[in-house]
Amino acid sequence: MSSTTLLAMHAEGAMRLAVVGMEPFGCSPLVRALRGTIKCDDEYNNAALSFNSKIKSLMATLGPSLAMKIFYVDIYGLIQDTIENPKKYGFVETSKGCCGSGLDYGQGCKGLPTCANRSKYVYWDAVHFTEEMYKIISEEALKSLMKTLA
Repeated sequence: MSSTTLLAMHAEGAMRLAVVGMEPFGCSPLVRALRGTIKCDDEYNNAALSFNSKIKSLMATLGPSLAMKIFYVDIYGLIQDTIENPKKYGFVETSKGCCGSGLDYGQGCKGLPTCANRSKYVYWDAVHFTEEMYKIISEEALKSLMKTLA
């Protein structure tokens, strides 16, 4: 998101905005496979952290000057914690996706077998989260927004 985008939304009448930060995408099954490691990739994760920092700075600068309420939703920390402590969230698999080989994604999963219990996987495919992970993300986002509004 750029300041131009934020200004354009304000010009259209936006007064409240929720911005979701970047995830630690260096932990996605696809990036791990491309890098040839089972560990999260620090270079990719640092890029996500840098982006998140810049977004928060932009929000802090422009929000008050435009009289906009801008809420930041930190999914980076939540997803990182989920990957490091999967049992805490009810997961057993964090390094591969549920469909196909676990490294397929998007339309590449079409017609491929899936895992027996997708609710135990963080990732549906090599880049997208499962419904269960999205549920956790949305619940935490709502809690965060409610605290901000209180």
